[in-house]
Amino acid sequence: MRVDHLAYQRATHVVGFGFALQAAFGTVLLVIGLSMGDSASVIASLWAMISLVVWAGLLIVSNQHRLERLEALETSELMETAGDTALFEDGRGLGARRLRLLYRWILPLMSVAFAAGLVIAGWRIIHFLMSTASGASEAVFRMTDHRGWMVAIELSFAVVSFIFSRYLAGMAQLPAWKNLRAAAGIMVGNSIVFMAIAVGVVFRFFDLTHVVQGVAWGVAIFMFAVAVEVVLAFILNMYRPRVAGEYPRVAFDSRALSLLSRPDSFIRSINEAVNYQFGFDISSSWGYQLVLRSGVWLGGLSIVSLLVMSMFVVVGGRQEGLRLRSGRIIGEGDAAVQRPGAFWKLPWPLEYATLHDVTEIRTVPVTPAEAAVAPAESGKLPYDNWAKPLPLVKGAEDAQFIVRPSEMGETAATQLDKELEAAGLDVTTDGRWSLIRARITLGWRVDTDGAGGESGLLQYLSFGSDRRARRQPLDDRSRILRAIASSEATRLFSTRSLDDILTTGRGELGAALQSAVQDRLDELDSGIEVVSVDLPLVTPPGDVVQSFEDLPVAIQQADRTVANAEREQTNMLTAAVGDPRFVDEVVTAVEAVEAARLAAESASGNDAAAAESALADAVSHAETLVRRGGGAAFQIIADAERDRWVGLLTRLGQATRVRGQEAAWSAAPELFRQRSVMRLYARYLPRMRKYVMGVDPTRLDLNVELRELASPNTVFSDSLMGENEGEE
Repeated sequence: MRVDHLAYQRATHVVGFGFALQAAFGTVLLVIGLSMGDSASVIASLWAMISLVVWAGLLIVSNQHRLERLEALETSELMETAGDTALFEDGRGLGARRLRLLYRWILPLMSVAFAAGLVIAGWRIIHFLMSTASGASEAVFRMTDHRGWMVAIELSFAVVSFIFSRYLAGMAQLPAWKNLRAAAGIMVGNSIVFMAIAVGVVFRFFDLTHVVQGVAWGVAIFMFAVAVEVVLAFILNMYRPRVAGEYPRVAFDSRALSLLSRPDSFIRSINEAVNYQFGFDISSSWGYQLVLRSGVWLGGLSIVSLLVMSMFVVVGGRQEGLRLRSGRIIGEGDAAVQRPGAFWKLPWPLEYATLHDVTEIRTVPVTPAEAAVAPAESGKLPYDNWAKPLPLVKGAEDAQFIVRPSEMGETAATQLDKELEAAGLDVTTDGRWSLIRARITLGWRVDTDGAGGESGLLQYLSFGSDRRARRQPLDDRSRILRAIASSEATRLFSTRSLDDILTTGRGELGAALQSAVQDRLDELDSGIEVVSVDLPLVTPPGDVVQSFEDLPVAIQQADRTVANAEREQTNMLTAAVGDPRFVDEVVTAVEAVEAARLAAESASGNDAAAAESALADAVSHAETLVRRGGGAAFQIIADAERDRWVGLLTRLGQATRVRGQEAAWSAAPELFRQRSVMRLYARYLPRMRKYVMGVDPTRLDLNVELRELASPNTVFSDSLMGENEGEE
């Protein structure tokens, strides 16, 4: 082929047509997406619109190649006329310099702009899709109801793009049109994006709407992949050596998309790889050719076999099945549910079957669940106590519920209210509530019996969907169950006191909550059977846990003190009364004596005699009981009586002895006195030396020294007698 301005002019026309076609694709999809409310069409139009940068670059470079060839033609004609005279100092004209400038600066910048546009568009698409999955955003992935029109438009655009890409790939085989490889790659990209959107819309006929959203994610990832390839090509072009006189391959010329624009190259690559592995030309053998010729029939047979196999469905013993046609259940009531066994249906995609395990017990964390905790060094999990509960997933906090106050606190509050009312103050009792922390887990399964004559499986499927939004750990049905269980738990706890929740009613709390949740689900015809409601942890809030732990200790200590006091009381009363059978009677009798004594003290006049008589009777009755018991009190009374009689008899003996000495005193008083004195000396000073002198003391002059007798601890230890002179 002659490479002149006519060749590049043709390339310019083709690129201009491709630019117009690409703009038409993007505009039509954008208008349809905005007018009909279809987010997938808008996403597909982003790829088409951004790809206009590539077409614009190819249009500019193709036209500049045409101008450069015209300038070269004119230069050659002038040189033939003027002789061998250089028209330009560097041997290149203005068109050639502009073409070099395009390849050096303009096309690389346009490649960077193309990659940046793809990255921004892909990021915006992903952000939009994540916003639609988040409940906090109002973004919605819209889908038009004109599914047939959308499939027709997308498929038409995909077919036109693929045919035009094949045409451009054929032209790119010639050196003058090698830049058209980038255009062919863009058209293949159009075909891929449009075909994927069309497939997603086709799945909407079977009520599989999530496929379109998955395609949107795929388009965003596809944009990122093309952008990465363009950036890598741009970087490698800066270091790749160039041959003089050749123009470099532009960065937005995707190698992967260019390869897809020529699918026949895959067959040649496979043949070459097979020949290389076997070491000879196996692709020319009869067996290989037979496989190639019969491959279509074998593929068709495989497809038919798969379709026949899709008509036969086996339902397991723990399952129930449904036949669906275009998303609609075949049959009504129990006839629509396929019991364990086998059944036939139309081949896919006309009909398909869904199997559901109706015996599996599933769990739903009503409150935030516990995080996985590694076992301690002893191999056991850490103890989950009130003060240090196990951590929850994602650092969540325990759910708190409102309960009625403790009965002990209610008693104190009632007394306080009475005191406030007595003081003339207003009393408000509406705000008396307490808080508790609780962890609740709901276990459930499909109720195969159902209610109202309808199958439980159909009620279960109508109650909610298995759809799980992005970044949501639970599907829609589980979230509904969690909301219902949380509501019933709040209602149940609000009717129980704090003592009932934490102590007396703790054992039957799960059964009561299970019954309440089951009743609510039966009202909604949910087709769900609540198997269990577990409450592994029910505690007061964390900042008052220590107070709750100290209370039973204080109560136990108080009970122990009371028990010790009662034991001491029993011991003392038993020791005092003697016989334990008379303890209560004696205490009552003593109280009666005290009451009678107070009455006697306050009585006057005629009542005094009656009060004294009653006091005497009470004392007599009490003494009788004390004597019958024979305890310490009786011993004290007996000792007192004995001591009184001993004293009386002692005084009586002294009086009798004195009266017996009266005659001796009368007969010889002086002798009686001396004898009595000597008797006292003998009694109280038995070990001291005594001297009896028969001389009249007035006639004696004695000098006695008692120093040797001044022994310690005697009455004379502190005295020393000197001279005692007497008169004769």
